[in-house]
Amino acid sequence: MIAKPSDVLDRDREWSQLVRAVEERGPGLVLVVGRRRAGKSFLLTRFARAVGGLYVQATRKTEREQLLDVSRALGERFDDAALRRVSLPDWEAVLEYVVERAAGEPFAFVLDEFPYLAGAAPALPSILQAWWDHQATDTRVTLVLSGSHVSAMNRLVGADQPLYGRCTARVDVRAFDALDAARFAPDWSARDKVRLYAVFGGLPGHLALVDPGRTLGENVARHVLDTSGRLYDEAAHAFDAFLSDAAVHYSVVEAVASGERRWSRITSRVGKQTSALKRPLDWLLGMGVVERMAPITEYPRPNPKRVQYRLSDPYLAFWHRFVADVRGQGLASLVPPEALWEQTVEPRLDETHVAGVFEDVCRQWVARRAVRDDGALSLLPFAPMQVGSWWTGDSAEEVDVVALDGKGGLLVGECKWGRADGRDLDTLVRRGALVAAEAGGVERVTPVLFTAGGLDARAEARVEAGEAVHVSVEAMFGLGPDALTP
Repeated sequence: MIAKPSDVLDRDREWSQLVRAVEERGPGLVLVVGRRRAGKSFLLTRFARAVGGLYVQATRKTEREQLLDVSRALGERFDDAALRRVSLPDWEAVLEYVVERAAGEPFAFVLDEFPYLAGAAPALPSILQAWWDHQATDTRVTLVLSGSHVSAMNRLVGADQPLYGRCTARVDVRAFDALDAARFAPDWSARDKVRLYAVFGGLPGHLALVDPGRTLGENVARHVLDTSGRLYDEAAHAFDAFLSDAAVHYSVVEAVASGERRWSRITSRVGKQTSALKRPLDWLLGMGVVERMAPITEYPRPNPKRVQYRLSDPYLAFWHRFVADVRGQGLASLVPPEALWEQTVEPRLDETHVAGVFEDVCRQWVARRAVRDDGALSLLPFAPMQVGSWWTGDSAEEVDVVALDGKGGLLVGECKWGRADGRDLDTLVRRGALVAAEAGGVERVTPVLFTAGGLDARAEARVEAGEAVHVSVEAMFGLGPDALTP
């Protein structure tokens, strides 16, 4: 296995998938998909360098200019003086040149932002199909097609498209979860690591802006609340590069960010009929901006009346909750960003935003089935097969964290950004019985209190008596002892 460079944080799974594709005996056609700022280009440039391949990033240019850029990159890679000055005539010639230069040896040819290439050269997917079917067979060339336009990349291999059924691997470069995002600020407290994720989200391109030597407030003021900050208006233009008319898409996002989770409420807020919003919603779902959720007991065919929608990215939710008004009223031009943080954001941050994100963090932690440092004992009673949440049709009853092991085990969790008390545990036990009845086949129910503020005396006594498990935010981030009872 080719070693992953030290500057590639996490991404072990993605690195292994890419290396394995190159090490296969035959040719490879790999699709790499992920949102903008997810770190695809960072990963792929280092991958191409490590395996001796070639990375080329496409831009918005004509087909002739794209060919010239690719030809120059090939000339540099293979020290071909002619290609530094003269372009190859067409894409068939590019592929033929790559095969000839690879000379039967493994070679990775990475075309990043491929939708820009396909947009300039609509015939390119068909050209790749013909190449794959007829010329690539006896080669060890691995062609890697990558893009941030997730919907376009998914369409590229649709059933009615030339490349359907031809990809040998797909690599999804997802945003980091809170536990990986915390590595960008290793010395911060556990609570501030949750807040970091709640504000900046999990996209490496956002997290890389954070200076761990400064406080959370200083970082937010500099990068999010300052008019010159990279993230001050990024959310307001997040779809501009992909859509010529994105007004309705932005309206849907704003509606979801404002707390409208039901489809009927979203359509009412946007002021459009369902038929007019279906395509924008499908696009947002495909891009990984909006997530469709259902109670864990409803999968795989959820009742539409219990389906809810939410934003997948904590940064987008934070921006709409705090920054949109600041930007809309022009306050950032009048009030120093540090003052905006102290007066407008910080007093409301935990109650109105972080507490909800903490629920996501707890679900992420359960999905990882975190273990003690020595690996000897799991903090959870089983390895979950499913992790999610649960609610009734009218949302009167909700459980923040639900996990099933497929063998009769059920975990139900209550997430408290503050302190949990005995009444919280009573409610959790009662709701756990409701989930168990709906799930069916449950033999064991484990109530878990996830807290950032500890337990009151009554809840602590019941945890010590073995009635429930307590997991503190410090334990989740490996910064303190867990409270698991023997």
